[in-house]
Amino acid sequence: MTSSPELRVAEAAARAGGAVLLERLHAGADLEVGYKDARANLVTAADRESQRAVTATILATFPQHLVNGEEGTAGNPGSGHVWYVDPLDGTTNYAHGIPFFCVSVALRAHGRTVAGAVYDPLHDELYAAAAEGGATLNGAPLRVSPVTRLDRALVVAQAQTVDAGQIRAYARLVERLMSVTGGVRSLGSPALTLCAIAAGRLEAYCEYAMDAWDIAAGQLILERAGGRLTLFDGRPHQSADRADVVASNSRVHQELITALKELT
Repeated sequence: MTSSPELRVAEAAARAGGAVLLERLHAGADLEVGYKDARANLVTAADRESQRAVTATILATFPQHLVNGEEGTAGNPGSGHVWYVDPLDGTTNYAHGIPFFCVSVALRAHGRTVAGAVYDPLHDELYAAAAEGGATLNGAPLRVSPVTRLDRALVVAQAQTVDAGQIRAYARLVERLMSVTGGVRSLGSPALTLCAIAAGRLEAYCEYAMDAWDIAAGQLILERAGGRLTLFDGRPHQSADRADVVASNSRVHQELITALKELT
């Protein structure tokens, strides 16, 4: 399948960031761990170095575009082409040696996501999709799982916060999901979780306050694999605004939305 120039750059950028993450891990160098809040939201030197590698790859081909990353912005602020980058999605996992993290790169052009790549460097798994094509994992087509019942679905719910109100909301969400699903997990990487649903490894995912760099690439990959991502009330999520989101293999989506109504 022929890919677009934008998708090829997204893939190359994600791989470039992933190479930095692996190099840092194998070198055993000091990660220079810092915190964006009191205790939950980590940032490391690997985040910053990965973002530099991703940004350089993108702007080498598209110098007039804007890169909007979790660790900063670069490029043309007035561009209608915006790359949303999480250079290390799953920083806490990475810092603790838990093998579930990735690099997420998505291009939105004039309000629409047109290309996305998510790279898991430890397992050398590259998830990718373009708006006009299917979703792939290392070039092979992806499809969501055939599970149709919510009580047979494996669901991810997670939160990264020190805010007491948000912690209570997460506890209510987990309690509700454990009452109606086949199981609940917290994996620590939104982008890679969305790709796992696209690959048929999970059925659904719920999280509050997600930014575009967390989910834009994963949403496109999931949707092109046959899945859905919406707001908690079932309305489409089509913007780059922060949002509370529910994602699934499509088949359990309406039942899941109904189950979550009492929380909205």
